[in-house]
Amino acid sequence: MSQEEPRVIPPATPKPRQRRPKREEVRDRLIEGAMHAFALKGFGGASIDFICAQAGFSRGAFYSNFDDKEALFFAMYDQRIDRLYTRLGRIAEVVQASDQPWQTIADHLRAPDPDELQWDILNKEFILHALRNEAAQQRLRASRQGSKERLSEILISLEAKLADHPEQLDQLCRFIIALHEGELTQLGLDPALTAQTSLLARFVPLVMSGMVEAL
Repeated sequence: MSQEEPRVIPPATPKPRQRRPKREEVRDRLIEGAMHAFALKGFGGASIDFICAQAGFSRGAFYSNFDDKEALFFAMYDQRIDRLYTRLGRIAEVVQASDQPWQTIADHLRAPDPDELQWDILNKEFILHALRNEAAQQRLRASRQGSKERLSEILISLEAKLADHPEQLDQLCRFIIALHEGELTQLGLDPALTAQTSLLARFVPLVMSGMVEAL
């Protein structure tokens, strides 16, 4: 009988190493997971464990990036403000190149998308939380002041004379923010209003042109 040759076992194929997500990716996924969690249960009702489950991370990953839910909210707030004012900055560039600036502003101030309406619900929830918590209130006030300063810069880029009238500029910023937030509330309660012309599109050009003429 011939001796059976030993079977050659091929070397095992090494498994590819899984890439660990970068810190920025983890933060972004936690923020995205928090948006889903808050949409389902609200700011107060969504636990950190529930947020982590929505994001697919552990509590350790959460606390490596945020001290608590408030810190997570302000990270979301900063991200939203960056997106909003990046968009407004692009609109300002278009307006500056237009021979009909006020109409151009109106054309670009469209109705908000559903994602913005969802964010507005969370924002209002946190405002209620901050009104009962002095530390959160101070931090939110500082964040909103920073947001208003960025809006001021954009308005000055559209009309340089506003820089010489800080009180009127501040009032104009407060008007635009109040109108925007009020309109989001109305649209949230009555989605049919989205078919109508945006209040921002109708009134911001009128108020800005009238204020500039009066300066």
